[in-house]
Amino acid sequence: MIKISITLLFIFLQACDTKPPVNIYKSDEYNRFTEQDRIIGESIWATTCFRCHMYGSNGGKTLSEKDYWNEAAGKGFQALYKSVWEGKAGDEGVMPPKGLCNPCSEEEIKKSVLYLFQLAKKIQTSDSLKQVSKLNL
Repeated sequence: MIKISITLLFIFLQACDTKPPVNIYKSDEYNRFTEQDRIIGESIWATTCFRCHMYGSNGGKTLSEKDYWNEAAGKGFQALYKSVWEGKAGDEGVMPPKGLCNPCSEEEIKKSVLYLFQLAKKIQTSDSLKQVSKLNL
């Protein structure tokens, strides 16, 4: 009986110790993203990710959809990486495993996720996007 109580207490304490995810923009991974990492992430973007996320093909969210990317950023880096690595069914489409970058390594996928959020932030804050938004009233 004591072993069962100790086991249950241990499980309970482990569950209480879980921390909420850190917004990707505040994560160590994002803040340590180097120029070399950016080049690798950009190359993955240019060969794979842009196909859906530039124009919204196959239900992919475009980088200018600020509310979506801000909400996604709140899920934390690990959750975002996992959904790219394993794939994920969404309301409007499917994110295939590895974003269809089958030869990509885990590190390359991680760098592409970080680059995608860096690019989304850049696009969302650019003056050209604000000007385009005004024209599309």
